[in-house]
Amino acid sequence: MYQQHFSPRATSQSQPILWSGQVPNAAGGYVWAVDDWTRLDRFLVLGAEGGTFYVSERKLTVENAQAVAACIKADGGRAVERIVAISEQGRAPKNEPALFALAMASALGNETTRRAALAALPRVARTGMHLFHFLAYVEAFRGWGRGLRQAVGAWYADKPAKALAYQAIKYQARDGWTHRDALRLAHAKPPTAEHGIVLHWITRGWDDVGA
Repeated sequence: MYQQHFSPRATSQSQPILWSGQVPNAAGGYVWAVDDWTRLDRFLVLGAEGGTFYVSERKLTVENAQAVAACIKADGGRAVERIVAISEQGRAPKNEPALFALAMASALGNETTRRAALAALPRVARTGMHLFHFLAYVEAFRGWGRGLRQAVGAWYADKPAKALAYQAIKYQARDGWTHRDALRLAHAKPPTAEHGIVLHWITRGWDDVGA
């Protein structure tokens, strides 16, 4: 009987619903397609670490990065706002996806988007560890232009001196980066004498403080 092979009322999980626009998924079934903005949100919340039962971590990262890039190209300002919102709201168990996406926006977006992404750095990279993760990511996409140097310098200068000292002591090195490395590239200028002491300690050690 023909209806056993073609019917809009009874569909196997291995077949798409007729005229539904469903697409194949990694598990061999069919699902409704999601747009790039939904994929951006999913990546920011869930990340791609470890992959899934059906998809490798590398493939999932590439697919999500393509969606992030598409959102940055379509509306960079909106993409940066989503990155910041999900990071600040604590909706993700890990902050790395937001840092990765912010690094992409700071490199792949137009001038306005790049500026917005770098301006958002202290809101997404709230700790020294976050900053080091961001630096590791951003170097995969761009060089150390003036905008990046200023953004990293502001990360140090805009924190209260006591808070900066805490971050410098707690997170001394991650991902092959140290605060000394970051300051050497950013050329940060201390806004206060207290900041100057902290930055001097970071770059030269306690023995030279006050020298």
